[in-house]
Amino acid sequence: MLKKTSLFTVVLVLLCCVCSAYAQKRGPSTPEERKRAVEMATFLETNPLAKEAKDIRGALLFFLAEVPDITVNLCMNVVGDSKKFKGDYDAELTAQLAYSQAKFIIEHPDKAQDEAAVFLAGVEGVLRTWQAIKTAKPKAKLPLMDELLEKQKAGTLADHVQEGMKGCKKK
Repeated sequence: MLKKTSLFTVVLVLLCCVCSAYAQKRGPSTPEERKRAVEMATFLETNPLAKEAKDIRGALLFFLAEVPDITVNLCMNVVGDSKKFKGDYDAELTAQLAYSQAKFIIEHPDKAQDEAAVFLAGVEGVLRTWQAIKTAKPKAKLPLMDELLEKQKAGTLADHVQEGMKGCKKK
């Protein structure tokens, strides 16, 4: 049986392949679609365990696969060692990396080509999501997330992300 994170990755790749032909036929995202995508990504950062979160993740995933003008690079190296990224909520956090990157690209189109800024925004979104999970489920454990929160507090998160980017493939 596939692990949740692996299943998410497979679904993401398949959806991107299926939708790529459609994305070439449709035009860029509309202002209304971008506004809704930001709202959905923000909702997931603050309410990742809400009963409607799964449906919202699906809608946001479909939107990102469908539109030709918003592209994210899903590279978990910017978060850290994948062996440390295991837990009950790793699928939600993995997905959030992409959603928070897309949110940043929409809100800061002038920085959409700045990979370091986009990845940093994605990781910061993952950390907001983790903090929301910890609030809802205080016993949740994922040491890597706590390590990243410490780096954020120390002002070294951007350096961590830059280092992790070295293992990422370019768009």
